[in-house]
Amino acid sequence: MNLQLKNLPLHEELIQTVIRWENDPAISPFITPHHDEESELPLVTVEGVRESLSNPDKRNYFICVDDKPVGVASIIRNFPALLKNDGKTAWLGIYIGEPDWRSKGIGKTVMALYEEECRSLGYQRIELGVFSHNAGAIRLYERSGFTQIGVIPHFTYSQGEWRDDIRMEKILSSDLG
Repeated sequence: MNLQLKNLPLHEELIQTVIRWENDPAISPFITPHHDEESELPLVTVEGVRESLSNPDKRNYFICVDDKPVGVASIIRNFPALLKNDGKTAWLGIYIGEPDWRSKGIGKTVMALYEEECRSLGYQRIELGVFSHNAGAIRLYERSGFTQIGVIPHFTYSQGEWRDDIRMEKILSSDLG
């Protein structure tokens, strides 16, 4: 199995794949914040995907297994939700979209590739947010060397209750003061 992060050219089939992934009820409650308990999580649209994937502050990579996209990893600079916005911090956005590749153990390798890419871009720190009911992702991040730096209570309404957003970080450089 060949696992890579690839910067693929955006085309209609890839956009439709991302829409399918992000609207999948098996993962959407874990990747999309929802701040309203009275309505359903809104569906991701073509326009939303195009806007997200063309954001100049965001580097989007497709997680590819044997050249087939199975998920997305994003490096976002100047992310407004950073707890420590020091200009040297990348915000992590990541998910495995293809159901057949979830819970298959590729997350640890993806995290190592992501960290390597962040280092090559000059980042000294990675920060992320993970919803409190996403136990598998929390374990992955902890095993990848991330530590908790904060909690935003009642951040998202998911599966019938309000959930916290756990903020985590990983220091990439000892120069970060």
